[in-house]
Amino acid sequence: MHDPETEQKQVLIKSYAQITELKNALKAIHEIDSDKITLSIIGNLGNTNENNPKKLVQEKRQLHTFFKKLLGNDTNFDTFYNPEIGYLFVVGFLALTFLNPVGGRTIGELSGGPFGILRGLGISEAKAILNVQNLHNGSYLFLARGKRLAVEKLEDILVSLEKPR
Repeated sequence: MHDPETEQKQVLIKSYAQITELKNALKAIHEIDSDKITLSIIGNLGNTNENNPKKLVQEKRQLHTFFKKLLGNDTNFDTFYNPEIGYLFVVGFLALTFLNPVGGRTIGELSGGPFGILRGLGISEAKAILNVQNLHNGSYLFLARGKRLAVEKLEDILVSLEKPR
């Protein structure tokens, strides 16, 4: 017998090359019971503003505002520098995990930090490696965690968004 209260949680991870694709995926969450799913987005700020701190601060502000509009004012958002990938931002439930201090640095700042966090969520080694590489190449990682049925419904919606019309 299936008891919805004890239903196991699972994680969905998808990589998006364009911010417009990510925006469409975030809007799709409203088509399901979003109380049963928590979201996070990890993105690469790139190296274009590495030597221009003012421009980097401006880009961080714009992203923070963008995600507040899509996900609500109380959405966690922060940025950090990872030596393997560059400047990253994290939004949502994973922000606190990435910013958790370990030995004077945050987990996200550690060389294997993003990979370790993905593995800790139960993502397979091969999928975690692929997604960290996608992140390194400038893609956005969309992560949803929740009860199995809600996550499967969201995945179906996201797949339908990918199909050409």
